[in-house]
Amino acid sequence: MRLTQVMRPLFLFAAVFCAGALPAQAQLISAAGDSDEPIDITGDTAEFQDNNAIWTGHVRVVQGEAILTSEKLEATLNDDGDIETIVATGAVRYSNGKEAITGERAVFNDASRTIEMTENVIVTQGKQVMSAGKVTYWVDTGKVRFTPEPGRRIRGLFFTGEEDDQS
Repeated sequence: MRLTQVMRPLFLFAAVFCAGALPAQAQLISAAGDSDEPIDITGDTAEFQDNNAIWTGHVRVVQGEAILTSEKLEATLNDDGDIETIVATGAVRYSNGKEAITGERAVFNDASRTIEMTENVIVTQGKQVMSAGKVTYWVDTGKVRFTPEPGRRIRGLFFTGEEDDQS
């Protein structure tokens, strides 16, 4: 069924996005996209036509502990039923209970095999925090690039084990 082909990659999108997002001591997501747990998608409206699926209004995608929220989520398939793009917009947040990433827009592009999160991106893993204007993640290689907004710089806050012992 074509609808299932749209839903399953939604969590690949979310799960892959955080993988490798922070250097050093990162606890990376490995199985959320391959989980056999059901995918629960809710929104105020859902529309399906041809090769497009669009959820709008308080969109929430849940699979196990992983949660992706946004105001709008749109998936586009090619004629073979494979995902071309998935776009989440408006207060985008992905969390799995250990890591979280927020921004205003996230795009998975199958042709370039990338996921880009833009507009005030904040990535957290435990106490570690990084912020950027844009984060690009290459799905196949695991490469991550943090890019600043114009006139700004990348910022990272990292705690060492010694600081953890003092608290």
